Amino acid sequence: MKVLSSSEMRKADRTAIEKMGIPSLALMENAAKGIVSAIMAEFPAPLLHRGITIAAGRGNNGGDAIAAARILRCLGFRPDVFVFGSAPDLSEDALFQVKGYSDHGNVFFETRDGFSRLFEKSLGRSGIVIDGLLGTGTRGGVKGSLAEAIRLINGSRRPVVSIDIPSGLSGDLFTMQEPCVKANLTVTLGAAKPPLVSPECEDAVGRLEVVDIGLPVGATDAASAKGEALDMSWASFFFRDREKTSHKGKQGHMLVVAGSRGKSGAAVLCAAGALRAGAGLVTVACPEGCAASLCSCLPEAMTLPLPETAAGALSKEALPALADFAGRSDALALGPGLGTGEETAGLVRELYRLCGNPMAVDADGINAFEGQEDLLRSHGAPRVLTPHPGELGRLLRMPAGEVVKQRYRLAGEKASEWDVGLLVKGYRSFMADQGGRWRINLSGGPHMAAPGVGDVLTGIVGALLARGMEPFDALALGAFWHGAAADEAFAKSGYGILATEIAANLPAVESIGRKF
Repeated sequence: MKVLSSSEMRKADRTAIEKMGIPSLALMENAAKGIVSAIMAEFPAPLLHRGITIAAGRGNNGGDAIAAARILRCLGFRPDVFVFGSAPDLSEDALFQVKGYSDHGNVFFETRDGFSRLFEKSLGRSGIVIDGLLGTGTRGGVKGSLAEAIRLINGSRRPVVSIDIPSGLSGDLFTMQEPCVKANLTVTLGAAKPPLVSPECEDAVGRLEVVDIGLPVGATDAASAKGEALDMSWASFFFRDREKTSHKGKQGHMLVVAGSRGKSGAAVLCAAGALRAGAGLVTVACPEGCAASLCSCLPEAMTLPLPETAAGALSKEALPALADFAGRSDALALGPGLGTGEETAGLVRELYRLCGNPMAVDADGINAFEGQEDLLRSHGAPRVLTPHPGELGRLLRMPAGEVVKQRYRLAGEKASEWDVGLLVKGYRSFMADQGGRWRINLSGGPHMAAPGVGDVLTGIVGALLARGMEPFDALALGAFWHGAAADEAFAKSGYGILATEIAANLPAVESIGRKF
């Protein structure tokens, strides 16, 4: 699902209107039809017949709301329209809609005596409220009569439908701004906007419905949108049937560098994620003391036993064999359960630098760069990193909570600085690449708070790299697939799902995607 900022959306609209000859009023009419259709699907007719209060602003967001009011009136409902402004203040298209509606129902302008009292009274007797006060271009906090209108709408305890974006939120920010309307349903037009897919704004957005208003593909392409939200409609493109003549040699050979004494399970989970994500061959490079248990836990994976330290982690003496085997593999997964001893960390940093194949890096593969984050830019092949806020915080000498607050900025900045794809894990994981693209994952949830879950993700991403997928797509598809498999497991069992169950449900998600 494409996500457009307010400036990108304006560019798409201008392209459609000015270069493709689509009248702005035609787009507004399409928007109004979509809004009404979403309302009718969401709310029972008896509730709507109780009354509908429409709060309209001076711009085209208000025009969309008034156009919807006209259609609702034609369907037998009786909306009251409150315009927060005077007629001369309105945009051309909003004024056109006011004139069209005045012959059908009540339009109250803010200049009317007792306007605020009438608005509050209408809210009290209505079944629902439609918020068309402000569009995506809001900057800073809302003040004055609009802030009071938002307060009254939120205090009405009526179901609220916001048009395009809950009034008060900015179409360019992922974070909450107050005051803002708290909607039950947001009907957004043409494409989603950043706050509509962010966890910070989830409670204000309510259920999200994206309405096609007839913007040609060329218009949205011209906007050069940088963002996407990952759902099954996005992921299904990648879930394709294999060629009939396919065999394991065509599905990529992946090297997992993981595990240490007491943490061999991390290597097993990473390898399981890779195998369930379709890697043709998986070899686990691990300390020699872990090889036997790995073979017994996951016989489908091969092992590469290597010299180990006294603590049971990979020794620096393992580097020549690792580098040689990595060169004969298609991609690597580096980090789960390796340990943080300095000898092993030095090995990790060298392998990261030397390996000429794509690499997914997580956990101790990232911890190895603590205090030396500048070395993350030293590589000659694609790298994708999947830290959780604590791991990224250690790199940046920043509390994990601060990483969460700043993740939208940090992901883009560090992806560019390190020349990597970077995913910051968490609810609705956020990722960015070195070219300025960003994606936010809509699958998964709190049921994923369990040990080993991140190790499975590393394996999935590594497998997709080994299968030849473009690195940022591998990172994004891996994140969505991982979360969707957890959703499948949760639907079957509830809380307490295991990381192994997430891996086991990967094929089921792919099957759904192929049929989507």
